Amino acid sequence: MTADRGGEDAQYVFLICSERCGSNLIATILGAHSKVHSPPPYHFGRDVILNLHLRDSRAGWDVVRGQLLERVRALSSEAAAMTLAAWMDEHPQAPAAEFARFVYAGLERKPGATTVFVKENNLHRLLFFVLHCFPAAKFVFQVRDPRDYLLSAEARRGFWAGNKFGSLRHALEVWRADQLGGLQAFGLLGPDRVYFQRYEDLVSRPREVLAPLCRFLGLPFEESMLDFYASDHAARRGASDAARANVARPLMSSNFGKYRAQLPRRKIRVVEAWLGDLMDRLGYERDHVRRGDVSKLRAVWPQWTEPFERLLNRETGPFYLSGQKRLLRRLRNVAAPLTPPYDASTRGP
Repeated sequence: MTADRGGEDAQYVFLICSERCGSNLIATILGAHSKVHSPPPYHFGRDVILNLHLRDSRAGWDVVRGQLLERVRALSSEAAAMTLAAWMDEHPQAPAAEFARFVYAGLERKPGATTVFVKENNLHRLLFFVLHCFPAAKFVFQVRDPRDYLLSAEARRGFWAGNKFGSLRHALEVWRADQLGGLQAFGLLGPDRVYFQRYEDLVSRPREVLAPLCRFLGLPFEESMLDFYASDHAARRGASDAARANVARPLMSSNFGKYRAQLPRRKIRVVEAWLGDLMDRLGYERDHVRRGDVSKLRAVWPQWTEPFERLLNRETGPFYLSGQKRLLRRLRNVAAPLTPPYDASTRGP
């Protein structure tokens, strides 16, 4: 990649992966490859692309812009934030593809990198944007056992009935939506464009996963990928948030199946009842609930407990997927109504 091309000559690869399923880990591992640039998780797609409709609202767009610059400042540097601010001032109505290329590949990108690996949460909601702006893009679809995913989501809150996603029901719905999005991308684009892998295989047999992944990307396998945790890139990403601390440590080869000892059997049964069809499709064996064997109690338990869980998790408002909660609060009272290109005061013949 060269500065004057702004990332136009790079290969773009996007990650489809739920939160708490190793997304930062695979992004850091690939970022250790000499030919791969893996930008920090700015949440550009979630916070900016899904809010591009606000560019006609000065107050609304200032909030979105401020959120992006704040993320860049925190995860990269003040210099990178200033560079981005200047670019946005010079290109106030830049097309989405040009804007994205600059954020993904134009800020402190790795010299000599030919591939840009992008981690975005809920990527299936951005698939239209990705395929429109990056028609040759490839995808890595990484999945994790939903029982371990739920255990990790609960550990992020650290109190009884705590859950990163606000409730058991919402956590199950998020995992289902993400996996369905990945399967739809796989069905639409096929294995030549979508590489499927399991988190459990990545941590237990990394070479067996990464070597074919590199071939899929048209890159040679590099041993440095196995020593990802020793890089400055890993140190910065690991230090940016406690949730990413593991990326600065060696792979924990046995970091799966912990739900059996730490998740109540009742919740394991609920997960298998709600998500068993996708577990079967993705290669995860059920421990308790056989196909078609779903009791009414397990089916409705998450609905019964959700009001109580949401109170405990302080998630009493609607669940939003279009942005960070603080950003959404800022936008509620500043986004101007969209004006149609006709005289709205004229109604009827």
